Amino acid sequence: MSSNDWYAVLGVPKTATSEQIRNAFKERAMVNHPDRGGDKEVYATIQTAYDILSDVSKRAAYDSGKSVNGGTEKQFAQSFGDSGTKPKMSISQQVDDARKDGQIAQMGNQMSHGAGFDAWMRNQKGLGKHGFYTAEDLLRQKKGGIEATDATATPLPPLNTTAICFDKHGPPEEVLYLDKARPLADKLGHGEVLVHMLAASISEEDLLRVQTSLSILNDFAPFNRTHNKWEELPLPAVAGVEGVGVVLATAKNVPELSSGALEVKDWVIALPDARMAPIGCWGTLCICDSARLLKVPAQLLPLQHLACSRALCTAYRILEDYGSVKPGDTVLQNCADLPTGQAVIQLCKMLKIRTINLVPDDAGFERTRDLLMELGGTLVLRDTANVSTFLKAIGNEMPRLAIDALGGEAGKRLAIALRPGGTLVVHSLAHGQVPQLSPSLIMYQQISMHGFNLPQWVADNGGEAYLAMLESIAELVQAEKLNVFTRTLSVDQLTQQSLLKAIGSHKLVQDGATFRERTVLQFGDEASANEMYFELQAAIRKITAAYDDSVPSAKEMAPVAPTASSAMRATGGVVASKPRASERWADSTEMLKELNLEQYTTQFEEEEMTSLELLEEIVSRGDGEKELMDALKEMGIKKMGHRQAIVGAVVGKL
Repeated sequence: MSSNDWYAVLGVPKTATSEQIRNAFKERAMVNHPDRGGDKEVYATIQTAYDILSDVSKRAAYDSGKSVNGGTEKQFAQSFGDSGTKPKMSISQQVDDARKDGQIAQMGNQMSHGAGFDAWMRNQKGLGKHGFYTAEDLLRQKKGGIEATDATATPLPPLNTTAICFDKHGPPEEVLYLDKARPLADKLGHGEVLVHMLAASISEEDLLRVQTSLSILNDFAPFNRTHNKWEELPLPAVAGVEGVGVVLATAKNVPELSSGALEVKDWVIALPDARMAPIGCWGTLCICDSARLLKVPAQLLPLQHLACSRALCTAYRILEDYGSVKPGDTVLQNCADLPTGQAVIQLCKMLKIRTINLVPDDAGFERTRDLLMELGGTLVLRDTANVSTFLKAIGNEMPRLAIDALGGEAGKRLAIALRPGGTLVVHSLAHGQVPQLSPSLIMYQQISMHGFNLPQWVADNGGEAYLAMLESIAELVQAEKLNVFTRTLSVDQLTQQSLLKAIGSHKLVQDGATFRERTVLQFGDEASANEMYFELQAAIRKITAAYDDSVPSAKEMAPVAPTASSAMRATGGVVASKPRASERWADSTEMLKELNLEQYTTQFEEEEMTSLELLEEIVSRGDGEKELMDALKEMGIKKMGHRQAIVGAVVGKL
């Protein structure tokens, strides 16, 4: 561990929140950046302090006196070792310790009012109740809520999206269809954002939500006894529950998220949600409630990894939370050739845990076996219904943990192979049934069965914990310790025929010419998102001016049909780039005057940003436009539209 006091470097106390650490870093980075005449070594120290204190796992290691170095693999194994080897404390021990610390003053019926209220709130959470409503709750309700006024809305030009839709529930291969010109709403309502989707995976949850409306469960126990009900999905709808994209526009009152204030050009992923209707991310554009999104660092992971991030997180959490597996133990799993299974193999390899991996018994078995063995699998077997053959194949191995993605008889076979006291975790039910364990397994072998649901984990632990897990996974990916194999289908290649092939790609019966893989739908890239962003903002400003001056409305403008392969067409044609800012104005003062933003002249002078060449140099960097947006916000330019206008002028889009 470095001798530096990283808290002192940033000038924050050890109890500082993530927001306080972020603000302290920005303040010191602005002053000490080498481009502003700061010392490179001082700036590097500030950057190191922020890297450690902004990362949940690194900060915890630093606070506990552990090294935050030593390699990604070592840190990962150590973190799992900590969670898996700490002796568990019994309830009586916890109560005794709490008494010694003076935390328990009264017991039994003498519960304090505060403790009683906490207990009541826990019970309400279990029933799916909050106990109260906020203004945000009422404004966001789709039925029976308060309708927000147009003062909070952002008008949009006519927009079309290429999307995968369905008009009724049923078998996905029968009801899904491709719509290359699906119109979007003409404005962003309360808390809504417009997202240019980059990629989305095709998972079992996607297909399940197309197959059936889970809101039908609301009429049956236990859902009819709580407020924790499934939201009904209005049809027709766009499919897709998981995806990654870039924010293009926001309503005027988008609240701050757990991962920070959400702004245009931020990267976001769809938050796992146990009860809400899918946001519909199988399209080039998506309008959704900002509360359904999680802000992530740009290019945190490769697109295919971000699109399959729920599978990676599922593997991570199951190994962390169940079975108390340790180096030398064995984990058994089925569907080992799909993303969750691939991740389990690679994580176990780092943790020095053996894996027995079951895959379908077909003509492609040998090729699949070779692939999984290269990833680090210990043993790869055919998943057959013959239990005696299966048990003979695994020999003396007695797994401590079994991970089931199929359910039914397939899950039951895993439970039979477990050692006494072993744990079966079910994270998907592809066969539609829960494994039926015999009384002898439960009573005499003490086999336990658990269901893992990532959306429920996120609901219990929050978006910040989910982001911290993604950042830990990103470190492993960057260190080339974790990979995922998928097939990509770009929007340019998307047809009804290729769509039908894609939704069944992970269930193929393999032969010499086919291979079973998850399909990732790719709708665009960061470059297309950036180009579309500036043209869209120009169109929005034109609409706003039209409303103000009573000129033709947005509906009279030519339609816009953005795709992943071409920039957005606004008002009937491509918006032409104007000369560079330094060719149009002498300095930032002249630019601000023409933009009617001269009230910010003082801030530019104080920050020594009057040179337009300096501003152009900033935006020319890899993520320079966002860097300038952040700098303008730090300068006190709070209105997003004003910051966008300044950046647009610098890059020659205005």
